[in-house]
Amino acid sequence: MVKRCKTLAAYSAFVGKVQEYERDGSEREDAIKKAIKYCLEHDILTNFLQRNGTEVINMLLTEWNLEEAKQVWFEEGREEGREEGREEGRETIARNALAKGVSIEVVQEITGLDMETLKGLASK
Repeated sequence: MVKRCKTLAAYSAFVGKVQEYERDGSEREDAIKKAIKYCLEHDILTNFLQRNGTEVINMLLTEWNLEEAKQVWFEEGREEGREEGREEGRETIARNALAKGVSIEVVQEITGLDMETLKGLASK
């Protein structure tokens, strides 16, 4: 138990150093490298970092980049959803206007929908 707590405390110190270096203006990769160097100089996770330093850098960059990618995917999904909603709204307006007898040319001008889509809506 004591060994696990010591390892956890050491890992926490490492992560804290990465965050500190980032707050001080270092890019993420440089912050990780500086934290590894700091830990090696201060006998924190020394054996592990000597054997696995490169893997630690790659893993942390991949993990953090994955989080950034997830955020981008989320934003892209939201935008796609908004666009689908706008498209559905234009089609509803077109369908209603065509049902009221508005000419297909005027509906196209108002909605921006292509003529093929409008003809399909008009035939429903």
